[in-house]
Amino acid sequence: TDTMLPSLGHLCTLIPYLHFTSSLSLISSFSGQEPEIKLLSERISCPRGSIGYGSYCYALYKAARSWMGANVSSGKRPSGHLASVLSGTEGAFLASLVRDNLNTLSDVWIGLHDPTEGSEPNAGGWEWSNTDVLNYFAWERSPATVSNPGHCGILSRTSGYLKWKDYSCHVSLPYICKFKG
Repeated sequence: TDTMLPSLGHLCTLIPYLHFTSSLSLISSFSGQEPEIKLLSERISCPRGSIGYGSYCYALYKAARSWMGANVSSGKRPSGHLASVLSGTEGAFLASLVRDNLNTLSDVWIGLHDPTEGSEPNAGGWEWSNTDVLNYFAWERSPATVSNPGHCGILSRTSGYLKWKDYSCHVSLPYICKFKG
């Protein structure tokens, strides 16, 4: 049998609903069945100026700070920290958040840093500021291949905010906080 795609009209009515419903995920098989929406987690409530994804709220701060200043500021939120990026889907969400809300050509701080300042071989000192396990990597270019690496991580503007780069921690940049709603 031929496989049929759902009609575009049907999908277009779902897209606005899904855009505003952070706790729902579209799970669809294109075997002639209607797409099915399943509840993944309870809907979280995020304060004004932030947006929910998964079980966290995210806020993009346009007021530029150093990495340390941004980290301290993020810590003022409930269980807050500079954003950790634990998967490609979370990375794509953050890239979209930045592209849709930041109208300057700037890189953006995330919670990635190297507290060993390069003393670990092969750039092995990198970690998330909140101690999340670093097992997803999206380096634009590995810090191990850079002659004068920085020790703090950014979402790179040149990659559409999908890739990370090492950067000098003292530069003032916008930043993304991740916190409990």
